[in-house]
Amino acid sequence: MIRINLRDYYPFYKSDYFIEVPDEIFTLFKQLSQKEHADFERRRVYKAYYSLDAGDGIEKNIILLVLSPDEIYERKLSPFLP
Repeated sequence: MIRINLRDYYPFYKSDYFIEVPDEIFTLFKQLSQKEHADFERRRVYKAYYSLDAGDGIEKNIILLVLSPDEIYERKLSPFLP
């Protein structure tokens, strides 16, 4: 049994709260922490911070645009619609 501080894992704890947990639980908490840190570092290294308001078309590409058959037909007939 390993003694951990729940305040380190749960941000809503305002003060220290120590509890004993089995080794398997501690291992899972440790793996989760390592994975979160690796994801953060990967985003930092590759500068993978995106804003949907940047105006570079990401927001347009994310939105799934499903056209009805009527809209598809109108687009074929009209030279001004994309």
